[in-house]
Amino acid sequence: MKSVSQRLLRGGIIAVLGRSSIAIGVVLVNALVARLLSPEETGLFFLALSLVTVAAVIADFGFGKTLLRIIPDAVSTGDEARALLHIRHVFIAATITIVVTALVLISPFGLWLAEKLSHGLVLGELMPLVALWLVITVVLSLLAETCRGYHQIAAAIFYGGALTGLGNILLVTLALALAWYSSLTIDLRQLVILFICSGSVLVLFASLKLQRKLRLSTSRLNNGNSRSVKSLFVLAWPFWISSMAMILMTHAEIWILGYLRPPEEVAAFGLVARLALLVSFPLIIVNSVLPPIISELYASDDIKKMERMLRGSAGITTLASLAVFFVLLISGDWLPRFLFGEYFSGNWNIMMVLAAGWLFHVWAGSGGFVLSMTDNQKSGMIINVTAGSLTLLAGLWLTDQYGGLGMAVASSSGIVLINIMMLLMIRHKLGMKIYAGLSGFRDIANELQKRLNSSQKITAQGDADKDVK
Repeated sequence: MKSVSQRLLRGGIIAVLGRSSIAIGVVLVNALVARLLSPEETGLFFLALSLVTVAAVIADFGFGKTLLRIIPDAVSTGDEARALLHIRHVFIAATITIVVTALVLISPFGLWLAEKLSHGLVLGELMPLVALWLVITVVLSLLAETCRGYHQIAAAIFYGGALTGLGNILLVTLALALAWYSSLTIDLRQLVILFICSGSVLVLFASLKLQRKLRLSTSRLNNGNSRSVKSLFVLAWPFWISSMAMILMTHAEIWILGYLRPPEEVAAFGLVARLALLVSFPLIIVNSVLPPIISELYASDDIKKMERMLRGSAGITTLASLAVFFVLLISGDWLPRFLFGEYFSGNWNIMMVLAAGWLFHVWAGSGGFVLSMTDNQKSGMIINVTAGSLTLLAGLWLTDQYGGLGMAVASSSGIVLINIMMLLMIRHKLGMKIYAGLSGFRDIANELQKRLNSSQKITAQGDADKDVK
């Protein structure tokens, strides 16, 4: 098996290429949506996307993180049968939660929620399509996490989720670009159907890709090797509560704005929020690679190596995020105006407040994954619930008083609070620091030097062989 440094470097290169493409793709999708739809429909799109994202976390029930926790451990011990059984049981359990969540979306409660958030009937009429979009998104996300558990980083990034997978973004961007170039008009319903069709195609491809990996002789399968479906719910619920609190904290801003403000303001906030989110993409890149490695290092009780790796990766991502932050700072109102049109200019202050929160998040490192992958998911759950509740209350008050800027202040303050609490908890539970530092650069530099020396030796040996001939 390759060393941690080798897998981190190889996976990091793939993640940089894939996640950078996703970042560019998300900006292009948002720009095309803003120009193809009216401001009101653009705001409704962000509300629909937020509903799908939050509902997907509910339907996932933490099973995605259990895949990242169990698969690497089983594979590292050569127990492929246990990994396969766990995957099968996860998909059986997820079928239950997906169906229940989809039914809630199309129930009278789901329709009432959509109408309250959108101040009208349009979003409520789309809830059956939103429910189908949810089903496709969760299945695709679980398939992607299965790939990540097997260290297939490129596949995990490609399949991703609703607007987080490279494949989905490529297909949607191509379709929207053709519509814009051809001066075609599309409406919100057609846009949602486009996402559903794109996700369905990717579910098919991901299933075919994993078919060979998951095919195992029935004689080798023993249910005693894996957790039962019932025990999966016990294992997954702390992951679920933690993810729910975190996703609600980041998406509450859209819901609160939707409830208190018209859809046009939701659209303006949502567009600049996506630009601010670019500051966090370096950490998202690293988090595409780290979880299975953290799980393995924890299983081998190599806390010191884990700390060096985490601090080094946090240092690199902070430098990259600072560069993105200064680009947004210097660009001012020009960038939103150029990308989304004149209507959406004038929100530079909101963008920078959000960007500052994400910059602190990157500096603090991968605290959520560290707690999840080291059997401290309950501590992560408590932190997320506490910080999420405070952020929600602050967001309701500040948005009512100051609109989008108030929501941005509440959101960034919540991000800072949750990261400080995680740093303190990790220090208490594991006795290590994970925020940006130089201690991990040495391992990465040494690995790069080893690869350079190895390449030079291979080249020299090849030249010597030619001379002999």
